[in-house]
Amino acid sequence: MSYECADCGYQSAKWMGRCPACSRWETFIDIEKEKKAAGGSGGRGTFKSERMKLSSVKSKSTERIKSRINGIDRLLGGGAVKGEVVLLGGPPGIGKSTLFLQIADNLGRDNGSVLYVSGEENPSQIKVHADRLGISGEGITILCSGNLNEVEEVVEELNPDFVFIDSIQAVADSNDGGSPGSVKQVKKSGQRVAAAAKNTGSVFFISGQITKQGDIAGPKVLEHIVDAVFYMDMVENNVRIISAAKNRFGSCGDFVLFDLSQKGLREMENIERVDKKGEKPAQGSAFCAINSGQRKLVVEIQSLVSPSYFEYPLRRTSGFSRQRLLIISAITVKHMGLNLSGKDIYLNVSGTGMVNERSGDLAVAASLYSSCREVCIPSEFMFMGEVDLNGKVRPLKDAKLRAAFARRNGFSEVVLSGYGEKIKVSGVKFHYINHIRELKNLIKESFKMKGVV
Repeated sequence: MSYECADCGYQSAKWMGRCPACSRWETFIDIEKEKKAAGGSGGRGTFKSERMKLSSVKSKSTERIKSRINGIDRLLGGGAVKGEVVLLGGPPGIGKSTLFLQIADNLGRDNGSVLYVSGEENPSQIKVHADRLGISGEGITILCSGNLNEVEEVVEELNPDFVFIDSIQAVADSNDGGSPGSVKQVKKSGQRVAAAAKNTGSVFFISGQITKQGDIAGPKVLEHIVDAVFYMDMVENNVRIISAAKNRFGSCGDFVLFDLSQKGLREMENIERVDKKGEKPAQGSAFCAINSGQRKLVVEIQSLVSPSYFEYPLRRTSGFSRQRLLIISAITVKHMGLNLSGKDIYLNVSGTGMVNERSGDLAVAASLYSSCREVCIPSEFMFMGEVDLNGKVRPLKDAKLRAAFARRNGFSEVVLSGYGEKIKVSGVKFHYINHIRELKNLIKESFKMKGVV
């Protein structure tokens, strides 16, 4: 005989009044009794078993179901797939319920029946929210319940095409141990929701709260159970960003931006850099173009090199790898003659995401040089290229696409590797360099001609 904590899953050979792992009282349950109870439930919450040869399996249609929100459809890989489970995580008040209502309204009008389950609001509260967004809700059926068994019964009865659950932490099995939102309940709710999606073919959208560390509350296995995991966060003021961390039917690393207002979330189609005409370029600022999923993004690298008053100089980064900054700073000391000893370095990526690729190396080097030597780089310049330990600038395979993207965003001069194929883009002047020391000469000569050094 063994016992398990209903909140955190800790197991013990004997019953205990207080769990030593989570310090909760009266949470231990008999595992054997639980298994017997689960066996008598008719198999609810498990996938329907099928056994056949792979060669005999007929390829079913993978028609994508559009939500009529272009950014969400792009994150889903072109639209939702029947039987898919999508998990959206984010802090309270970020706009998850608003997004769910807007998607539910679009799907209810265009593609079929929608069941909206809320364990946190009553019908009148949902109606107030919908009225503010201008949603009539003709094709949406509302179920305000936190009872997982009742939710499964309604899904079986209505057989909706789409099910929204807000949130997974507010739904629990009343016959099982543990309170709603506990590790065990979240895990079991996720398993049963996934089973319902696979067995019925309904598309499930579930929301989840996040912890202080930024992870979705509950066991990590929840993210393995679902098909797609999206995170919603705030960039600045009313700007929201939704990024894909996992996607079985699409690509990861992509994101979409929304502007949140009283009328709901409005997708921001393009990410354009701020027009800085008439402004004097700032020291330590350099631009680069990076890939972010299926789209490209212009980011500004900002560096600040200042005298250090500590025994060990500081190296701080935001949106960029600290280890990579240490390597690039060592390269600039060796090959560009910068004196960074006894100086603090602060590096920030201004924009919506992290620079996780090496294509931003050249821009980081230019930014460090600009801040250390107190020179300004013209804002119409863009840098693209990886820098190796010997100081060589390596070419990028998609340099032409990035250059064309740079031109559309107002950049007229691009600095890149001379080892790759020479490219031509209308309206863009290219500066080819083979070694990082040539960047130093380029800044001194070319930029001085523009009167900004």
